[in-house]
Amino acid sequence: MSPASEPTGSVAYGPSPSAMAPTPDCMTNLFNLSDCLGYVTAGSNLTKPDKPCCPELAGLVESSPQCLCLLLDKNATSSYGVDIDIDRALKLPNVCHVKTPPVSLCSTINGGAPIGVPTSGTEVSLSP
Repeated sequence: MSPASEPTGSVAYGPSPSAMAPTPDCMTNLFNLSDCLGYVTAGSNLTKPDKPCCPELAGLVESSPQCLCLLLDKNATSSYGVDIDIDRALKLPNVCHVKTPPVSLCSTINGGAPIGVPTSGTEVSLSP
């Protein structure tokens, strides 16, 4: 029973990278939606989003739909100095003709705010 024979170097300390990954990845994805900010920011008078916004939204829904929950989390967005008008953000999928996952899925992911607008059905899954 020699202590040197035990694999002490294989023990990891602290939170695993996967436990911390969703927020930074989602923030990067949300920054890619910067062309939508003029439309969804509180106090905006725009009647439609900038032209690149809708393709960016569609790309996010396809690649990381769970990140939409973070967009509607007032605490998360305000910590970055962005004041999102939740009503306008919820209308964005309809304005862009982009189908989003059902509103109820955010609470299952992280207890966050709902995303998108209710849809009759979708093929997008928010499961990791």
